[in-house]
Amino acid sequence: MKSNRIESLARETGARLPCREHPALCLSLFAFMFIPAVVGEVALGRWLTSFMPQPGPVAMLCFAPALVILFIIGMLTGATIWLLLMKRFVQQNILATFFLGGPRVPVFSNLCSKIFAWSYSQKRPKTEL
Repeated sequence: MKSNRIESLARETGARLPCREHPALCLSLFAFMFIPAVVGEVALGRWLTSFMPQPGPVAMLCFAPALVILFIIGMLTGATIWLLLMKRFVQQNILATFFLGGPRVPVFSNLCSKIFAWSYSQKRPKTEL
């Protein structure tokens, strides 16, 4: 019932879902986003374990934000690498649906549009959705 409401809302607002139209690109983007993030987390976790074998609650609270920030930076790095690789093989309009479309989250939507513009060496993205 809830999914029908969401689909009808998406049709009404004209929202395009790039993962439905291009599932292979979507899966490769997810792989590129999560691999650097997970590798960074594992590396930092192993280093912290050798540095502090049994951390206390205060140490865990101090390093938890660092782990979250590292995960986000790893995902953005992976997405940027994916975009730089895929722009040679995929049309700009298709890649724009992944970086310029979708739900608008204030900080990350602006960051994604800036990454997209930077990768195509534009001051502002020319592709409109």
